[in-house]
Amino acid sequence: MSQDSTHADEARILGALERQHAGPKAFRAMSAPVWRNGHLSEKDKHLVAVAVAQVTRCAFCIEHHAELARKGGASESEALAVSYITAALESLGDAALSIGKEGFALENEPHLTGTSIATARAGFVQAVFDTDALKAGFVSVIAAAVAYAQSNEARRQLFHRQALEAGEPLGALDEAYSIVVVLRAGAVYAHTLHVASVFADG
Repeated sequence: MSQDSTHADEARILGALERQHAGPKAFRAMSAPVWRNGHLSEKDKHLVAVAVAQVTRCAFCIEHHAELARKGGASESEALAVSYITAALESLGDAALSIGKEGFALENEPHLTGTSIATARAGFVQAVFDTDALKAGFVSVIAAAVAYAQSNEARRQLFHRQALEAGEPLGALDEAYSIVVVLRAGAVYAHTLHVASVFADG
């Protein structure tokens, strides 16, 4: 894509592709129903998408869903809070995570035991999850979706249980997982912009 193109320009190109090709049409058919109000509001769905897009590393998706979340009434604090959840979980790598009365506990990383970075990371994770920008149950829904996007089943189950214990409906988790399915495909789908630009310039 040209460095002069804007997000709106790119969205228009993707829209044109959806009218011309079967693959993009099928992606739109899969994606469109996911964003409607349900157990999660449209705003909250786009906040989940911002967090998940940090995992899929899709710059287009991050900007697109941040803008839709903003239009839906999300604050900057909420949008940054969901991004920090992903950052915190990414910092864990493959470490086993548990939650007890004392907060988060990490296991299976003997090479970090007793190091200053291990202590600092634990503080970072705890601070992120103690955010007052989002309700606790929604934090767990987002974390479960991020863990699913990371293909970390143990962590997904942990946050899934936390969300239910916080009173979140199962349907909210199902909707969050649906967003992961769409964003996994969407991260690659957005890269078709680069393919289209080659042929547009040729």
